[in-house]
Amino acid sequence: MLKSISLNSALSAAMLLPVLLTPCAADFMQWSNSEIQYLHGGNYNEPFNPHVVGQSVITVTHAHGWAYGRNFFFMDTLFTEYGQSPQTNLYGEAYSTFSLGKLLDRDLSFGIFKDLGATFGVNLGENMDSPQSGFRAWLYGVTVDLNLPGFDYFNIDFLRQRVTETADIGTSWQITPVWKLPFQIAGTKWSFEGFADFIGSNQTAARQALAQPQLRLDLGDFWGDENHLFIGIEYQYWHNKYGIKGLHDNVPQALVLWKF
Repeated sequence: MLKSISLNSALSAAMLLPVLLTPCAADFMQWSNSEIQYLHGGNYNEPFNPHVVGQSVITVTHAHGWAYGRNFFFMDTLFTEYGQSPQTNLYGEAYSTFSLGKLLDRDLSFGIFKDLGATFGVNLGENMDSPQSGFRAWLYGVTVDLNLPGFDYFNIDFLRQRVTETADIGTSWQITPVWKLPFQIAGTKWSFEGFADFIGSNQTAARQALAQPQLRLDLGDFWGDENHLFIGIEYQYWHNKYGIKGLHDNVPQALVLWKF
């Protein structure tokens, strides 16, 4: 999902981030998770460019649960290193999900079904070297939470997506599974987690599939400081990148992550 935020939007997101990361009152925030990730890859494909592109990505994410659901936010900052002219891109997403179980104060779980929610989101992006490139998409729909053996979570969003910038090109659909599967190998702690976006076509974009699964090793656990420092790999698969038919990514990326 590496698309494009006007400078004002970027500044707004930067102002919002400290608020998201500030500890909330105990009676509001039920749980929280924040991360800073560094990714590096060297085989990206870009439009109208015959060369492969190398880039680094710094990602800040935050999620928390509260009395009526959960909120999630991330911001990517992408730095081109070779293969095209140097540039910096920003891309961010924010989602709020309102839990039906929490709203009704009832346990709705049955079999593998855990909960149902109403989800609203916004996607914002921009190439900072090309200020007219701002991307805007608005999303709404439902989220199904599943209770699958071994998974910390497995959720599927079924969303309607409307792209309004750089041009209003109407609506499409998006299906996004998100998961985390922790496991151990010879006493070492690992997790397999990530997401996949399946996005329908619209007036100007082809149907897309984007997956970014991560394999993480809890490095801090080796010296007794678990669940903070991780290393691993993220694999990016993007079919019809940016909605451009025939443009694809198959990129392994080195990963270093700090969780707080």
